[in-house]
Amino acid sequence: MKKITSLFFLLLLLLLQACGGANDDLASKKKMLKEKQSQLEIIKAEIATLEKEIAALDPNFKKNNEQNVLVTLSTINQSTFTHFIEVKGKVETDNNVILSSETPGLVKALYVKEGQNVGAGQVLMNQDNSVVQRSIEEVKTAIDLANIVYEKQKSLWEQKIGTEIQYLQAKNNKERLEKQLQTLYAQLELSNVRAPFSGVIDEVFIKVGQNAMPGMQLMRLVSNNQMQVVADVSEKYLGKIKRGDAVTVEFPSLGIEKQATVSTIGQVINPDNRTFRIEVAISNDNDLLKPDLLATIRLKNYEKENAITVPTRLLQNDKSGYFVYIAVKENNVLKAKRIEVEKGESYKEKTLINKGLKGNEQLIDEGFREVAEGTILKTQK
Repeated sequence: MKKITSLFFLLLLLLLQACGGANDDLASKKKMLKEKQSQLEIIKAEIATLEKEIAALDPNFKKNNEQNVLVTLSTINQSTFTHFIEVKGKVETDNNVILSSETPGLVKALYVKEGQNVGAGQVLMNQDNSVVQRSIEEVKTAIDLANIVYEKQKSLWEQKIGTEIQYLQAKNNKERLEKQLQTLYAQLELSNVRAPFSGVIDEVFIKVGQNAMPGMQLMRLVSNNQMQVVADVSEKYLGKIKRGDAVTVEFPSLGIEKQATVSTIGQVINPDNRTFRIEVAISNDNDLLKPDLLATIRLKNYEKENAITVPTRLLQNDKSGYFVYIAVKENNVLKAKRIEVEKGESYKEKTLINKGLKGNEQLIDEGFREVAEGTILKTQK
């Protein structure tokens, strides 16, 4: 039994040592890999130096060791380069209002429902106005009597019968009642909620039988006939965008574009994001645009004719600056040549080249990262 126990502890000890040894071995191998990688870089540099020195002494050595790199070429042509400012925005409308009542009262009738088109001035809702109507009838009756009294007093006064004060009192009473009637009619009109403009009833919050109070939300009225796209533009473009500038507005979710003009430019810089606000007035004839719909505004801010451009992805850079590789023939052999360039604006994966290229070069496209100065090229057929 003691032998079995001793054997068990011995196996356990060996297992623990093996686990610890495995961890130590992994760390050791990682360290060794790093050392070997460093050594490989040194060896590569030494090989490149030796090859260069040998090639200088033995031209055949260079020829025998050269390998062709398979590439594709594209001719650089001159064309018109246009750069656009692109900013994200959203659709808004000034005609998006919540209607409320101006007077308290029970809702007697709703004449509209959600989604219904209404015209400017159309009655949308009516509140109980029975008290006002009774007051109107009472005042009408009083006016009838006041008119009779006024006419009689006027006739007597013209005949120099009675006193002037009696005439003036009758006149004043008549006019006071007429003004009171006008006030009551105005109060009666307040019991009707009318549409301030033509549009669509988007939401209805009230029901027949509920009490409507001043300021209480009754319904939302929206008009999408004339809308605007608003966006925040970086302050670096201040002065480059003017009111009346033509723009293209794209609505990605709808897959459509519209031509419009800048209608408003904000006069204040937002200190939080250093932007200013612009608005672009836009028509909505087909009623597809909705408030808060996302949009992209494109405004042309630079254009150059006979410009030389290259695909942005082919443009490389190092400590000395930007460069591209072109294909040139030397002794009937196609080789890669590095060309230092001065880059300009970039737009839609194209970059303007201000200096370095003439416009008729053969630009190395596919395989451009596999070549270096003097690499022999083989083109795909």
